[in-house]
Amino acid sequence: MSFAQTVAKLILGAGLALPLIAGGAAADIQDLLGSVSYRERVALPPEALVEVTLEDVNKMDVASVVLARQVLKPEGQAPIAFRLAYDDGMVAENGRYSVRAIIRVGGDVLWRSTQRFAALTQDAPEDVEVMVERMPSRGDVDLTIGSWLVVVMNGEVVQSERVPQIEFGADGRVSGSSGCNRFTGSYTRTGDRLSIGPLASTRMACSDELNAQETAFFKTLTQISSVGIMDGGTVLMDGQGAVVMRFLAE
Repeated sequence: MSFAQTVAKLILGAGLALPLIAGGAAADIQDLLGSVSYRERVALPPEALVEVTLEDVNKMDVASVVLARQVLKPEGQAPIAFRLAYDDGMVAENGRYSVRAIIRVGGDVLWRSTQRFAALTQDAPEDVEVMVERMPSRGDVDLTIGSWLVVVMNGEVVQSERVPQIEFGADGRVSGSSGCNRFTGSYTRTGDRLSIGPLASTRMACSDELNAQETAFFKTLTQISSVGIMDGGTVLMDGQGAVVMRFLAE
């Protein structure tokens, strides 16, 4: 390991921000301050680590570019203060930048930000307050125990008279109702990873309310990436770890 690599490792281990700077040119290093909080009134495990990143999000159709990252071991409880050191020369006045955060223990993510928190430009606050959301725990969820009602979808309680319903067969087949039409298809599950589709459905005419519900339901099914447990209930998540469906056993 080179001397520079050794110094970088020591800085990161101490919980200091390590700016990501290309090349060896002199940089105008600035500090972005902020904090990470969550809503639950629970204590952080003593082994928890907090990772905060400053990202360039100017290009919506490509992965964001990380301008700075800090990994720290909190000395107390939330809110957790952070300081990100970044190269001001990499920031455009009319650009778009945001901060994300993750709280993890080992390989398990306990909390993470599910939205972007604006930073640096376009009237963003000087101190960025990042709110992270509690993530579902991995668990041995048996989806084949019977029929499931979709009681929450994309953060909204399903309030129609006919809520979507799903059944997972042990043979890898899935079936149910959108509240309007019946559907059948297949699903694949490996551990907590889950994907649903392709699907086929009937084509009955329904009310505008049920048609809108059906469109959102089938679209959400294509986004599902994993299954887990949160607050004692079964939830399905998208590829970013955000809960998109909450189940109730019928």
